[in-house]
Amino acid sequence: MTRTALAATGRLRVEPAPGRQRMHWSQSWPVVLRRTGTEQVHLVHGAGGPLGGDDFALELTVAAGGTLRVGSAGATVVQPGAPGPARWAVRAEVGDGGHLEWAPEPSVVCDGAALQAELRIRLAAGAGAVLREIAVLGRHGQRGGRYQADVTVDVGEQRLLAHRTVLDGADPELCGPAGTAGARSVGTLVLAGAAATASRRYADAGDEPGLRWGWTELAGTGWLLLAVGEPRAVVELLDTATAACRRPAQPACDQP
Repeated sequence: MTRTALAATGRLRVEPAPGRQRMHWSQSWPVVLRRTGTEQVHLVHGAGGPLGGDDFALELTVAAGGTLRVGSAGATVVQPGAPGPARWAVRAEVGDGGHLEWAPEPSVVCDGAALQAELRIRLAAGAGAVLREIAVLGRHGQRGGRYQADVTVDVGEQRLLAHRTVLDGADPELCGPAGTAGARSVGTLVLAGAAATASRRYADAGDEPGLRWGWTELAGTGWLLLAVGEPRAVVELLDTATAACRRPAQPACDQP
């Protein structure tokens, strides 16, 4: 039995408070959130997919001085469904002194599927963000479907980044030497605002079997890391880079 297309929007607001941050959210199945730490939540896909035709969104607000880390319980596996692509939009506002880490597991786009993703972040002048996105073309043995992702980051009143990634396992030009050169995975890591000034980068660029990557300094307070290669190698590189840029967690209770 094939399910019909779904539309859902989840919302989460984080506010600093003595002892423990307050998190307020409204969930709209199948966009499900689970609190997994004093500063952390995980996304759980409640209905599989997304499938073609699904339209999901998540709205995040981090109040001034708050910290939020968002992960996911597993990979997002995009499969064919109703006509049209699946859509996944994430929008976040981070107040002064706040910090957001967005680091879900990879999005896997299966044969015949399509995903249009959007990540739009607005940071106050004193806020910071570490943003990770990983796309994988197909499961093992597949060539993969179509993936389009837009990442937009504003810091204060300035546009820091407007970046689009387009992949298609069935498009020989996008998979050719001027594209991914046959690689199945592309990873993006953005360090923005205060997260960029506090971070330490290791190598500016690298090229090894199954993995190529390079850092680019943005015209503003920010850095962009792009990696292309085999899924495992891309995930390991971005995991390491994300951990190196992570802000230490605040204590769960007040310390004397």
